Amino acid sequence: MKTLLVALFMLVGNLVLAQPIPHSNGGRYLKTVEYNVDMMGGEGPIYNLQRKSVIDKLFFGSTNSHVEFVYEAFPEGINEAVALRVIKDPEHDAYELEVMRQQNMMEVYGRLKHVLKEKTTTIFVPFWLSNMLSYEAEERIKEHNKQTAISKLSDELYQPYRPEPLKMTISKELAEKIHDKTIKLIVNFRGEGIPPMISDGDNVTFRCVVGDELWTLAIHVPQGQALQLCNLFRKIITESLDNQMDESTYLTSLDDF
Repeated sequence: MKTLLVALFMLVGNLVLAQPIPHSNGGRYLKTVEYNVDMMGGEGPIYNLQRKSVIDKLFFGSTNSHVEFVYEAFPEGINEAVALRVIKDPEHDAYELEVMRQQNMMEVYGRLKHVLKEKTTTIFVPFWLSNMLSYEAEERIKEHNKQTAISKLSDELYQPYRPEPLKMTISKELAEKIHDKTIKLIVNFRGEGIPPMISDGDNVTFRCVVGDELWTLAIHVPQGQALQLCNLFRKIITESLDNQMDESTYLTSLDDF
């Protein structure tokens, strides 16, 4: 117990003493801390996906991982999204890295949004109209709404559009360093001034599980150290897909962050 308390004290101390990471001249951002798991189901935990975007769910499905990163490039002439996640296996003290790239993102996004609208839109019947419905119509609406509730929690609608992930085992040192730097970015990230009006540009999401919580930082047009970590994660994705991954280089870069 004493060792655990010392470790927690050191972690909190390091986060408090760390320098703020300013965000100015970039776009808007949203930083959230919430529960990681909503409830326990019959087949395991039902993860909190309430603030996950369609693109988040496209890449990561219905789970929350040790670390998740999504980069969406939508300026003129560019139309792709890439993702990275670190999956922790606490039973075997092992870590897996997944990287993905989705090209023609706007086309895929448009088709997926159409399917989601059809399959997850609840039918609302005003009270004055409900008295005029037949029993059969009421039952059909109830069954439709039941299926939409199930679909909202299911990964089945996203699976046909998900790019095939590249999976590889990585060292505990690299996995935990990625996790640690993501935590520090989220904790120390500070908005400065008034955000400019930016109509296009890149979107990036950093997310990690900390204890029983899910920490997320979503940024439109990242700047400074947030952009630095974003570029490093993109480099890991690109080089992994090109079979040129080099853990030692990434560890050095993370140490410099």
